[in-house]
Amino acid sequence: MGKKSRSKNKKRKIRKAVEPDEHYSYGPFEIARFGKLNVFRSNLTPEELTEVQAKLVNRFPIVCREIDAKISAIVKKIIKFDPTLLLQRAYWDMAVNHLNKQSEVDVDHNAAVSLRMLDYVQSIIASASPNKGNIEDLTEAEYTHLRNSVSDLFDQLNMEYQMCLTAFKRSRSSNIDEEFEEYHYRAQLYWCNVRGNRYLFHQRSHLQDLLSPHSDVLIELFGITSEQIIDDVLKIQHALTRGLFEALAECQEFQRVSIDALESKASTAEKLAEASLPDLMSNVIKENRWEKWKDRIFGSLLGLDLFDIEKVTNLPSKLLDELSWTQGQDVEFLSEGNFKGWPLRIWPIFKRPFIKLDGRYYCFELYSLLDNLYRVLQKTICRIKPDYREEWNEKQKQVSEQLPFKYLKTLLPSAQAYQSVYYKWYTSSERKKEWCETDGLMLYDDCLFVIEVKAGAFTYTSPALDFPSYIDSIKNLVLKPVEQGSRFFKYLESQEEVDIFDSSHNKICSISSKEFEHKQICAVTLDPFTEIAAQIQHLRTIGIDVGEHAVWSISIDDLRTYSEIFDNPLVFLHFVEHRMGAFKSILIQTDDELDHLGLYLKHNVYTQYVDELDSDARIVWHGYRSDIDRFFAQKLHDSNTLCTLKQGMPTRLREIIYFLNATNLKGRRKVASMLLNYGQDWRDIITSEIDNSLSAQRLTGKPKPFSTYGETRITLFSWQEGILNRDLALALEHTKAAMLVTNDSDRLLLEVFFENTGAMKGIDFKFLSLESLGEYELRKLRPVAETLRKNRIEKVKKDGGKIGRNAPCPCGSGKKYKKCCLISVSQPH
Repeated sequence: MGKKSRSKNKKRKIRKAVEPDEHYSYGPFEIARFGKLNVFRSNLTPEELTEVQAKLVNRFPIVCREIDAKISAIVKKIIKFDPTLLLQRAYWDMAVNHLNKQSEVDVDHNAAVSLRMLDYVQSIIASASPNKGNIEDLTEAEYTHLRNSVSDLFDQLNMEYQMCLTAFKRSRSSNIDEEFEEYHYRAQLYWCNVRGNRYLFHQRSHLQDLLSPHSDVLIELFGITSEQIIDDVLKIQHALTRGLFEALAECQEFQRVSIDALESKASTAEKLAEASLPDLMSNVIKENRWEKWKDRIFGSLLGLDLFDIEKVTNLPSKLLDELSWTQGQDVEFLSEGNFKGWPLRIWPIFKRPFIKLDGRYYCFELYSLLDNLYRVLQKTICRIKPDYREEWNEKQKQVSEQLPFKYLKTLLPSAQAYQSVYYKWYTSSERKKEWCETDGLMLYDDCLFVIEVKAGAFTYTSPALDFPSYIDSIKNLVLKPVEQGSRFFKYLESQEEVDIFDSSHNKICSISSKEFEHKQICAVTLDPFTEIAAQIQHLRTIGIDVGEHAVWSISIDDLRTYSEIFDNPLVFLHFVEHRMGAFKSILIQTDDELDHLGLYLKHNVYTQYVDELDSDARIVWHGYRSDIDRFFAQKLHDSNTLCTLKQGMPTRLREIIYFLNATNLKGRRKVASMLLNYGQDWRDIITSEIDNSLSAQRLTGKPKPFSTYGETRITLFSWQEGILNRDLALALEHTKAAMLVTNDSDRLLLEVFFENTGAMKGIDFKFLSLESLGEYELRKLRPVAETLRKNRIEKVKKDGGKIGRNAPCPCGSGKKYKKCCLISVSQPH
């Protein structure tokens, strides 16, 4: 969708004009899905709402007791069984439920529960004392019963408990902040249910970026380099994502070659039948030395080899001890007090991802390992060697300040980058200028990124136990960078041109605010918290006012993702332009930064798309990142997978954007944005007009310019080598005349150059404005403009006959013909 492809006067009414793909109702509550939009509505009357609230308040203490009872029953069930067999069975359950699921939108309720059967059950095993009685057999019925219990626990916690809690808070205070409560609720949902901070394909890059500086201390403490740890972690990732299916494939191959060998050994079917099959099979295996092959296959399929870390990796036992719980070792999760065993506490698996059972180290659940490994290693190393804490923090700071530039330079290769920029400005109420620092600046054409980096960890405090600390952590990661970036903008706007300096206070260069049409603060965090960062413009509802400057709060992980997707800086900047437009929209509230990219790829100027949705119900933007998820899932299996995450763009337009990027001309970003703002229909029209012009000019030898009118005003000339040489004076005159026809304030002259063969070879452009034209030039241009206007009207009449009174005027003014050129045509001369 683009600015030209939809009428401004017609808004889509979801409920009346479009039937939902799915519709659910639960009493007075409705949920409707329109494609990737989920719309929520409550039809409660005020009286009904009061009655429902009273029931929820009465249910609150009962629900809390029910959850306590469910957790107690779950713990009693879990300790009855062999923990290795239980976790192995849970892994198989998870593997089956996640088969062929490449996007989070594909993860249904069963798949979500299967993940909790790994991470929550392992947390209980790490916390509950082993059963002193006999271990019971884990039958399928027993496993299903436990699974249903865990499912019921999370269902009640995620829905009924949260509704009752909010109602209870309302009953205690008449001044409850509904939006604050909404964030509190969502934060608890994320804590209990959201896993997977980054794509598996990016795990190596992530770990190399962060662990490499600490290789020396890893060798000192554990006798292993950072690269060895990374290799071994990726072996675990491979075992838990592909090991099972590779073992199945090997089993099939083993079966095939074994049968072939048996048939070869037994010359006939009768002899084979008479022989002792186990003995014959044993001989075949020994003769072919297949013992290790057989053991590996059956160890993976029926045994615990896929999860046995010492079989999968070479990680030293000293490190494994630090990363593993033994059964019942964690004393906090099931300790007495509020939320005993509740998923709202800090889970043991968050603190130590492995479990040690019967002297063996196991990893059954992958995401807790990958999400938390860096911070777990940080805490472990700094606990064992406290005097390294300061060095760790310093190295972490250096790395985190380098990484945004690493990935932004991939996205904007020709950008000017300045790191650790200093300037003198006011820092207190004393009105005394002092040296201030910003982590860096990125300058590309008319875009300025003020980069502020926070390397600190996002809180491990549960939002249910200490929400103020949770908010303080967000403030530290978001508000401080915003304050620092805003301070730089005040300095930048304080005079026509300002100086910036390096760390030694030597002048680097001077810049002017007027050079940049787009200026944004880029607050980059080392830890991902994309659910919160994606909603940064709404944070003022919970007391975090990020001010009026456009702020892009983004994690290193998301920057890394963007660097794999965008292959043209101008397209990336077009996305950023509309991403920053979303900062000002109250309607765009997504659960992930990458949903913004999905919205852009689907709807182009997605802020306009959102504004045109006429619905008084709450809209949740869900599933827009699904194509991105699938791309990186495919890339994990084949790193050569080509990125197809592109908007529909005709070849000619793609070539124009490519040549614009290659020119390094000032203003190229704006030209690209004007072209990319067009929807697919107009993109196709521009492409066809270029091709038509090239064909016509070959026949006539005369230029055939093409002009657009409305919000985006472009006049395009196509020059052909050996057929039509450039005539800049003619192009300027025609473009200015086109501007006068409809009294436009400005117009872009875009010139595209082609070889004789029709291949594009270059581009140039000029921005023209009406106010820059003097009276003498205007007098010369008015007759040209009048001729151009008449020619357009005559051409339309010649091609299509009579022009309807209510038809758009052919001159391009956007008015109806009867209120525009029909008047002048009807005037007596």
